[in-house]
Formats: sequence, structure tokens, C-alpha cells
Amino acid sequence: MQAQPLIAVKDVQASSLWYQRICGLQSGHGGPDYEQLTFNGSMVLQLHHWDVHDHPHLGNPQSKPYGNGVVLWFQTDALDAAVKRVINFKAVV
Repeated sequence: MQAQPLIAVKDVQASSLWYQRICGLQSGHGGPDYEQLTFNGSMVLQLHHWDVHDHPHLGNPQSKPYGNGVVLWFQTDALDAAVKRVINFKAVV
């Protein structure tokens, strides 16, 4: 079994680029509404635009606080390299 988390985002393409640059993931699908991000050929994360496909279970982006009680994190053996990428891309964490 392998987890395949899906998170709702405001901008799928910008979010995908962030995960690619910072986490070293690769685009496995691409597009403005939905993305599958992979690592070493396995899907590790899905991104879905808030406002498409009428998926009310993704949450309401107008309601605050956002989220449904989910915490998402990635583990890496190369933390120093990941921090360097965050600094180089001036990413917001």
C-alpha cells in the first residue's frame, strides 16, 4: 500500500513548481486543474484546484481556517540541500 495524498490549492501550476523546485519532485500529469507529482517514478502527491470538478469534500477556500485537520510533511535525508533550494528560490515556507 502507498499513500497518495491530495491537497486542494489555489494555483495548481505554481504549487507544482514549488514542490518540484524545493522537494525535487517531478510532474507526472500537469495542468491548471490537477497535477500528480512523482518521486523516483512513484506518485507521492496530488494537487487539485479548489474551484473545479465540484468536489465539495476538498473544503471551502472561503471558509477560515482552511483545512480539514490534515498535516502534510515530507521526510528527506538531504535536508541541507532542501534548505539551500528554499533559499535559492526565495520560497515562502
